[in-house]
Amino acid sequence: METYIIDPRNTARPYNFSLLKALKKYNYPFTFLGYIPEFWGRESPVKENNLFLPISRGMFGNKRIQRPIINFTQTLEILYGHVQLRKKLKEYSVLHFLWFTSPSIEQYLIPKISHARLIHTAHNLLPHRDKSSDFEKFRRLYSYMHCIVVHDEESTTKFKRMFQIKTDVRVIPHGNLEDFYNTFDRTNRRESEVFWSQQNGRLRRPIFLFTGPVKPYKGFDILIKAAQILNEKEYTYSLVIKDKKLIHMKNLYYLPPEVPYSKLGLIYRNADVVILPHTKISQSVTLFEAGYFEKAVIVSSVGGLKETIRDGVDGFIFSNGDPTNLALKMELFIQSQNEWITMGRNFKANLIREYSWDDIIDEWIKLYQETQPLN
Repeated sequence: METYIIDPRNTARPYNFSLLKALKKYNYPFTFLGYIPEFWGRESPVKENNLFLPISRGMFGNKRIQRPIINFTQTLEILYGHVQLRKKLKEYSVLHFLWFTSPSIEQYLIPKISHARLIHTAHNLLPHRDKSSDFEKFRRLYSYMHCIVVHDEESTTKFKRMFQIKTDVRVIPHGNLEDFYNTFDRTNRRESEVFWSQQNGRLRRPIFLFTGPVKPYKGFDILIKAAQILNEKEYTYSLVIKDKKLIHMKNLYYLPPEVPYSKLGLIYRNADVVILPHTKISQSVTLFEAGYFEKAVIVSSVGGLKETIRDGVDGFIFSNGDPTNLALKMELFIQSQNEWITMGRNFKANLIREYSWDDIIDEWIKLYQETQPLN
């Protein structure tokens, strides 16, 4: 039985690296079909074996080049890749799709795969882009899967309510990012302080960080309303947005949106608290990045955010969509000097202990080894 792990663009790279490295560590036989970013280099757990991007291979490191090429070649590439995939399949295989790259065409190609058990990791049940047509595309795709894997219990309930199909749904946690950032992070605290000062001068603590890009589901408007409440009370603090400058207000600052993974520590190390005010989400890589860099967090009470954080220990959970409650949680950090340091350490320790890939990979291997085919 062959196991193929598929993500043509290697979209969720920190997660994918951690999964592939853990499988390699435990000597589980698999083939990864997808793009290998140049920065993985010698540290890559696998060699590139990408059936899906014969035209634009190697272009995906530069987004300015990436977008027009994708628009022109994506359908052809996915179609070509599936033709090549079918040629590779043995009598019975496991296909684990880490990301649906082009659901518009994949909804018609995937059902034609025979003699295979199909698994999909749904980092989120639907894309964040809010296209009305996505629901039917993903409902169709999900109906062909033997198993959908989500990262939190709430998503299991939502999946059954939203799609009303019989596909099996399992919860396998996201897993910490220790291996990824231990391998690729090339920063230290002093460099981070210099980087921030070059952008914004001297900031006043606590420094709250919101990482972009700013999109409706991330609750940016709720965060701004909370900051306005704090400003009316004349508190001393800084709110930093990692995105382009959108609005101007007291205590609000910005950092460049585009930072490579090797330098992402420049963003996190000088922050005190990372805020995720999302109105809807299953799980967020930002949450696990904050934990790796020992940052306390404030998260909304949705999805895997509230299931990962121990309220009052690793940070705080606020009522989803409530700027007044968010302001109250931010105020707790403002009034409790250096409390964020203890909570950040607690959070990192908990992610290492409870979200270890040594435990998580056992669940994946058991799932791969189940032999009941879909057809």
